[in-house]
Amino acid sequence: MTDGATLLLVDDHRVFADVLGEALLGEDGIDRVNRASNLDAARALIASDPPDLVLLDLMLADESGFDLLEELARRTDGPPAIVLSGSNEPRLIVKALESGAGGWLSKTTPLQALVAAVWQVLGGQLYLAPTTLRPVLDHLLSDRQGRQAAAGFVAELTPRELEVLRCLVSGMTRAEVAAHLFVSMNTVRTHVQSLLRRSDQHSALALVAFARSHGVKGIDEIDELPATTGRGSPF
Repeated sequence: MTDGATLLLVDDHRVFADVLGEALLGEDGIDRVNRASNLDAARALIASDPPDLVLLDLMLADESGFDLLEELARRTDGPPAIVLSGSNEPRLIVKALESGAGGWLSKTTPLQALVAAVWQVLGGQLYLAPTTLRPVLDHLLSDRQGRQAAAGFVAELTPRELEVLRCLVSGMTRAEVAAHLFVSMNTVRTHVQSLLRRSDQHSALALVAFARSHGVKGIDEIDELPATTGRGSPF
């Protein structure tokens, strides 16, 4: 990267932004540091004075920095972005990287480490602080294990249990499930209890959320449901 980089700092904490902006201007190779306190101002600056890199706080007053991250990722000419956050929550870091962030830094990162990260991302590399690598990897492994466990759960269901589950995912009441499958309420109750045990969930609502998050479709997303009236909550 040549000298004269322009950075855009998007943060609604004015004192923090001013102090960091002035500090960055004192670093070799950084020519300008524009500042925006909201997404509209950031978009305007990106259009009028395109930065080489965006330093972005995700938690703005009434807005989410994720919106800008995703917009930049969709643009072929969008500048790379580093999230500058007060949090090191692994789930948020993974979500930011998936949304197009080129790196993640804590707001307490020393200036020299922050500048090193800026040059690394401007060089086309991904940056994560060493202290966040293990938590992020642990989160990814845990998520993968959860998906594998869920896949095993679905694969082990009997055809009838899967039918009951798909009916619940469609929002059917237990009475509607019984009518749709031509079985008794007691049979539906038994299948629901078995599904709760197998999935390690504690309510029908949690069971439906668990099933949906792992790709189980409702009956109405595949088959034509008979018309019903007075549909209530399945829970």
